[in-house]
Amino acid sequence: MKKIFFFLCFFFFLFTEASAESIKNLEVINGTLSREFESTNNVYSVILNEDATSLEVNYELIDPEAKVTIENKEYQENGENKAEIKIENTDGTKESYVFYLEKEETTPVFSEVNLNQNIDTQKEIPGLIVYVSLGCFLLIACSFKVLVLGFKKRK
Repeated sequence: MKKIFFFLCFFFFLFTEASAESIKNLEVINGTLSREFESTNNVYSVILNEDATSLEVNYELIDPEAKVTIENKEYQENGENKAEIKIENTDGTKESYVFYLEKEETTPVFSEVNLNQNIDTQKEIPGLIVYVSLGCFLLIACSFKVLVLGFKKRK
């Protein structure tokens, strides 16, 4: 049983392609990556800044002699926005990183604000003092009758 397991593991690793990890570090200049860049992750979402028209990146290659091409980096309003960085290393290995582009959506909170407008924050209710005073008087009178005089039993 151990021999069969070893044999299967050997063929699995023999026929499985390993990730080439061509880029050490990558930074999006005019947007935000969906998660922190890792050289083993090949697919990302990017939210471009509102005024951006194309994807702009800074990157550091593991193989400084590698050939790099960036395809479809222009943002299109109505279309599939999928930029791709393709890398061909000097040892012949190829790798690509895919970036799905989205635009940052902003909506105005206020359409117009007038700072010179005098806003009356206190609204006066007519006769409020009279109503409050009358209510307090009735509350005190009822409390006095109940607490001091008590209830009289009627016969």
